[in-house]
Amino acid sequence: MFFLSPRSAFILLGSILLFPAGRVSSYFGFNGNHTGKDFSDSSVYQGENGRSEGYTAITRYEDVFIAAGSDGRIDIISSSGTVIKSEKFPGEKFNSILSCNKMVVAAGDNGTIMISTDRGTFRKADCGTTKKINSLTLFNGIIISGADHGEIVSGDGTGFFKKTDLPLKGNIVSVSARTSDCFGVTDEGEIIHSVDGIKWDIIDFNKVYSGYYKPCYFTKVLATEHRIAVAGIRNDRSPVLMFSNRGNVWTERTLDYTDDQGMREMLGDRPYDMIYDDSEDLFYLVCSKGKVLQLPSCSHCNKMAVISTEDLEGISSNDNIMMIVGENFLIKAVSLKW
Repeated sequence: MFFLSPRSAFILLGSILLFPAGRVSSYFGFNGNHTGKDFSDSSVYQGENGRSEGYTAITRYEDVFIAAGSDGRIDIISSSGTVIKSEKFPGEKFNSILSCNKMVVAAGDNGTIMISTDRGTFRKADCGTTKKINSLTLFNGIIISGADHGEIVSGDGTGFFKKTDLPLKGNIVSVSARTSDCFGVTDEGEIIHSVDGIKWDIIDFNKVYSGYYKPCYFTKVLATEHRIAVAGIRNDRSPVLMFSNRGNVWTERTLDYTDDQGMREMLGDRPYDMIYDDSEDLFYLVCSKGKVLQLPSCSHCNKMAVISTEDLEGISSNDNIMMIVGENFLIKAVSLKW
């Protein structure tokens, strides 16, 4: 069994440097071919669920960032927040992106997995599923994908992927690994755990913690070497964050902060993604309505910044900045020195 304990935190963004996507006269694919599409001004459309389209995930790759999202877009972004190259795959919607072993792996709806090696052309992998793939992580050299209807899809990226069906009530919406083990969470409040990427333990968080915590469903898991973090939403739509050291006992972290008037406020927005800065022992949580929450080890020292009006759906970082992406193909570069 495993669950979250809060002694990790976020120390937020010193000076926020906002870098809009800007107008670029042309974009080129990873293989150098012109896409024939000008994405200037981050033009978007409304999806089937009424939400604006945009980026859903971002990862660091060497000295740049790579973001993926709706409209089949995979964009290379400079450290200043400018789109410098772009690839577009009509009909695709990407939900996750991973960089590992000189590869970039993007996954999305309808079981799509696209792989590029050494910034070469993306190729479509045979992953053995048509389910929506929501999340990617690397564990012991193997790419682990979490998908709808309890499916785990895994492979090394060079051959076929293997599908594993888990008896889950929900969809696996996020996966994350550290050296010793791998975790995943579902939108029905389940947490899965594996030490080999093959056999998985399942915990129904809402059942195990019934009477202790309000029922919730999860949106994100992040496994660090000393702590696991799980974020989500309660049934009353309020956000929740749990911490655990080993995954067997979970403790809630209060998501309050001091506003500009010195008043204590509670975060009321949906968490989408998070990262951990091990040099400062800080977590950063990006949420709907443009909010970023930083959580340090001091549970009374949380800080919040509003950097946009758009939903923030992905975050990554290098040694100097956090690159945040989201709705309407939003790009924000935020300094870590603040």
